Amino acid sequence: MTIDELVRRTLHGWSEEARVPADLASRALGRRRRSRVRAFAVVAGATAAVVAGAFAVPGLVAGGFSGSDGTAPAVAVATGSDPSTAPGPAGTRETLGDADSAPPETLVAAGDTAVYAYYTSMQEKATGNREVRRLTWYLYDGGAGTYRKTPWAWLDPAPGGESAAVLESIPARRVGVVTVRGGDVRWFDLEHPAGAVSWSPDGTRLLVTNYDDDSDQVEVMGKDAWTVIPAARTGFTLIDPAAGRQDFHPAAVESDGGGASRQDFFWNADGTLIWEWTSPGRSKKFYGMDGVPRPVPPDEPVKREQAAGLSPGGRWLASNSPDRTAVTAVKDMKSGEVKPLRPVDGHWIEQLVAWADDGHVIAWACELKGADGCVKSEFRNRLLLVDVRGGAVVPLTGYRENSLRPGAWAPVFSRR
Repeated sequence: MTIDELVRRTLHGWSEEARVPADLASRALGRRRRSRVRAFAVVAGATAAVVAGAFAVPGLVAGGFSGSDGTAPAVAVATGSDPSTAPGPAGTRETLGDADSAPPETLVAAGDTAVYAYYTSMQEKATGNREVRRLTWYLYDGGAGTYRKTPWAWLDPAPGGESAAVLESIPARRVGVVTVRGGDVRWFDLEHPAGAVSWSPDGTRLLVTNYDDDSDQVEVMGKDAWTVIPAARTGFTLIDPAAGRQDFHPAAVESDGGGASRQDFFWNADGTLIWEWTSPGRSKKFYGMDGVPRPVPPDEPVKREQAAGLSPGGRWLASNSPDRTAVTAVKDMKSGEVKPLRPVDGHWIEQLVAWADDGHVIAWACELKGADGCVKSEFRNRLLLVDVRGGAVVPLTGYRENSLRPGAWAPVFSRR
């Protein structure tokens, strides 16, 4: 297996919440071959892992970020009112960013979405010819006002960022819930080992993907060539921390998953269903809370081209651009119109990863060079908040030098 094939297959099995779409790698690698400037920045490691599996902004105020070179204060707060933003809690959220740092040192948040955690990844030598991907997790500490390194092998922040679900190892025999500001870890022993855990959208339940073996292994066959070790998935476990109850549902991998080792389960947007990627076709298979397969929901997009998916109100679908003036676009679900997100304010918008509200999306973007190029490469990118109605952007982080390089950081998006 070549490096291109490994990236494609590994990202196919990773989660969409760091958390990338299954075909992101194919689009990235393919477009890079055809035209470097139109390639996506592959979010290497993004749960990427990450597992697959994620989460108005008023006042995109002119002057919130100063300087023609894009420099900005460490924490930028967009204030004021935006008459185009619907009233309600989402319309009063501040936009917070650290536009000079990558990874960020202070909280990144916009609308109803926040980056309460991020991780870096490295390949480590295992047994024989095998290597394993190891993640180092950083969790936002509101008391300290910065992200702190953690000892956990896996981590998922709860909505609101006050606590996190953790695993000590992969696989792990128990799941922990820890508060961000310290205190004892509450442990839940498992009948079957875990390789991933994620909070439900309302923060009341935990979804554990169970594996009998390490779910992030590859076998090295030679220089730039690997064989993916198939996932040893056994099923999923639902945990109700308040009641102290858990239920295991067997669900082995039914296909090769496109060659990916990790085959995690994910929550749907309202937490009423669980789903997994299937292969071929990169479609989704849904399950009820009882572990029984369910039909695809009627509002589920037939094709998911970008990780952000549907906007919270269902108006927009994050999509690929239909023409070569842009890479990404948003589709109006009422009219069917597809609106390319063309370069704006010195940025080429490469990938749409999470919605802040129904009119603003968080994206990866490279620094524009000329009419349609990227400074250094398409893999040097930063997070932006993009107004899909007018195209205005607010930088949320500094630039990653190379998203494919070992140790590059990747965000985990959570409900604010």
